[in-house]
Parts: sequence; C-alpha cells; structure tokens
Amino acid sequence: MGDLLQDPVFYWLMWAVFTFSGTIIGWTLRANTSEKEVRGVLARIEQEKNTLARLYTHIKHQHDLREADFRRVSLELNNLQSQISWYENERSSLLPDSEAANNRIAKAEANASQYSQKVAALEMLTESLRKKNADLTEQVERARQELTAWEVIYRDFKHLQQRLANFEQSSIAVEKERDSLQEQLLASRQEIETLQRELVKLTTYAERPGSRASSKGGPAAPEHADDLKTINGLSATAEQKLNSLGIHTFEQISRWDDDAVIAFARALGISPGKVFQEDWVGQASAIQSDER
Repeated sequence: MGDLLQDPVFYWLMWAVFTFSGTIIGWTLRANTSEKEVRGVLARIEQEKNTLARLYTHIKHQHDLREADFRRVSLELNNLQSQISWYENERSSLLPDSEAANNRIAKAEANASQYSQKVAALEMLTESLRKKNADLTEQVERARQELTAWEVIYRDFKHLQQRLANFEQSSIAVEKERDSLQEQLLASRQEIETLQRELVKLTTYAERPGSRASSKGGPAAPEHADDLKTINGLSATAEQKLNSLGIHTFEQISRWDDDAVIAFARALGISPGKVFQEDWVGQASAIQSDER
C-alpha cells in the first residue's frame, strides 16, 4: 500500500477520481438539498479537500524522503562497489606474498608458543620467589628478634663487665688488705714468740724458796696453793691453766705487770682487756692483804 501511494500515476488517478466523485456528489446534493445544506456539504467537502491536501503534502514529503534515501543508498552502494573492487585488486596483489605471510604467521605462532612457555615458567619462578620472599621475611623477623635478644644479652654483658671491673677493684683492695693482714699476722707471730719468751721468763715469778719440783719436770708447785677462783672472773678452767703455767698463789698474780697480764691472757685464750677490766692483779693484792 505504501508503494502504491508513492506511485505518481496512482496518486493523480486517485486525485482525479476523488475530484470527479466530489463534483458529482456536489451537484447531486445541490439538486436534491437546500442551499443551506449545500453550503454545509460544501464546507465538509472543503474540509475533506484540505485534509486530502495535507495528506498529499505528507505523502509527497515521505516520497521525497524515500527518494533521498534511495539516492544515498545508491551512492553508498557505488562506494561499496568501488571498495570491493579496490580490495579485489589488493587481494590479487597480495596473493603472491601470502605464502611468505603464512610462514611469518607460523613463525609468529611458534614464537608465541615459546613465549607462552616462558611466561608459564616465569609465573612459576615468580611464585617460587614469592614463597622465598615470605620465608626471607620470616627469617628477617626471627633475626630481628634474635638481635633484640642479643642486644639485651650485650647490655647484661656490659653490666657484668662493669660488675667484674668493680669485683677486680674490690679484689685488688682485698689483696692489699690480705697483704696487710699477712703483715699483721707475721707481726703477731713475732709478738707471740716474744710473749712466749716472756712467758718463760714469767714462770720464774712462780718460783719461790722452799717449793717442790714437779714430778713431771714442769714448773715447781708451791707447798701452799691458793684458791684462785676467789678472784672475780677467774673460772676453774682458767685456774687449771694458770696452775699448769706455775701460777698457784695470789702473790704471783699480784706481781704481774702489763706485759705479764697480756701474755697470761693470751695463754688462757681470753682478752687482756677482760683481765684489766676485772682487775685480777688488784683483786689478788687485796685478797693477799686481807689474809695477812
């Protein structure tokens, strides 16, 4: 139907038919109807005519658009035919090089296959390197922790070195003190030897005329021995030791001087200060005076 409307012959034929029909209808209506009805009919016919004119204008515009599209399509078809001809010529010129191109394509495919294999190998190597990197990261972390521990140990070692230096200084001081004590010990030994010699001399104080000689060859015991425990602070053990040293009477103790006090105190294993503090010599003189 659209193609028939675009045909000019059909269009003008239809126009003539509608015009002739309209004229006949108009004369028929005018003969059979009043002037008012004729005017109404003419108005409707005029309206229909205007409608047909607009329809014709629209159809003509659509026809022109189709003609323009047809021309454009024709031009594009000519262009495509020209391009096809150019491509045909190009293909004809490229046919001799197709074998070389196929060889290059085959070589490129072989290279692509090799590159694919290399890429796969590189991916495997990358994965291995990633794992090694993770292992190295763990090792670095462990090394950092060990380094921290070694730093703590080093600080402790420095502290120990400082303490060792202090100990060495203390040891040097102790060595000096030991040497000093050895010197004091040597001096004490010499003093003891001196006191022992004096003690031998003091045994002569215990001897008086008329005393008996000991059956064991020791110091002579007097005929009358005093109870030395009467002296405040002098125990029975000390009395026995004094008797063994030849001291039996208050008179002998009353004759002790300071050297004798020190010598007998050390012989008894007590402090000379105790003898001086308790005044054994004075007590012996007082007891002797009371007995007289």
